[in-house]
Amino acid sequence: MDSINTLLSRRSIRKYTKDPVLKEVKQNILEARRLAPSATNVQPWHFIVTTSQEGKEACSFGNFNRWTSEADFIVVGVYRKNNPMMDNYAKMDVTIALQNMVIAGWLQGVGSCWIGAWNDANLRQILDIPDDCVIVGIIPFGYPDGIPVTPSKKPLDQIIHTEKW
Repeated sequence: MDSINTLLSRRSIRKYTKDPVLKEVKQNILEARRLAPSATNVQPWHFIVTTSQEGKEACSFGNFNRWTSEADFIVVGVYRKNNPMMDNYAKMDVTIALQNMVIAGWLQGVGSCWIGAWNDANLRQILDIPDDCVIVGIIPFGYPDGIPVTPSKKPLDQIIHTEKW
């Protein structure tokens, strides 16, 4: 399968095998994050990689994502608050870097799923995240234990506008 077909086949994975992600594969995922584009090349990001059970459980939020503890490792993307103008760019930069990791993982057979709900106070305490940092997203990674069916998506003509709305 070529790269575009592999990319287009990506699904959110919420169930993982117990196989650890190979060291070289994990390194490629982390390198994809480091090489992500950044507004004016500021690279405002910081990432916490957790493999401990306590850290992985801190990334869950009730029944929404208890399965995060099954992942091999989890990455939490944050940025330090700077100023309102740069904070918007920082949030985009961290998001792009996390997405680079998601794609790099999938291209190597590693699944992931964006997490958008967490217990902020608990996560900060367990992972020792400073108060001046904004948590942008959480991504668990692991080898998929099955691939979900493709969900229905809106057709392009309902979401693409050329020149004007």
